[in-house]
Amino acid sequence: MDALTSALARLSRHAERCAESLTAVAAAAADPQMRAELAHRANLQHCAATELATRAGVEGAQGRDVTDGHREIPPFDAGEPGLLEYAAQQAGRAAAAYGALLREPLDDPELRLLLAHYYRGATELQRMLEQRVADFAPSHESGRAVRRATPPLH
Repeated sequence: MDALTSALARLSRHAERCAESLTAVAAAAADPQMRAELAHRANLQHCAATELATRAGVEGAQGRDVTDGHREIPPFDAGEPGLLEYAAQQAGRAAAAYGALLREPLDDPELRLLLAHYYRGATELQRMLEQRVADFAPSHESGRAVRRATPPLH
């Protein structure tokens, strides 16, 4: 049971990092609708972190270890695209951690359902954030069209 407790505490930390990164990008988001969506998703991740911490027997995200290979949230001057990219990375890490635990034998069917729910949410969140990052990237095709429309300088 000790390995499961450790895994749940680790998942709680992943969810909390994801929530923190979503809160940061929501604060920097220019689009009010996206800001609301990101804030809502951050709240869901905070709830997941709390639920997982409770199941692990730890209080909230206490005991977070910032030296476990993950950097802190980038500064706000990274801008919305940088914060979105970081949040997508955090969602991907959370999804990978959920998936790894789901591949392990779990005796508790309720816990398996909960982890599957969080896994689906994290993968969906990662896709949404990656799409938003892609929306910020200039299109290669439109860049070529602009270059063709501009006469060469000799």
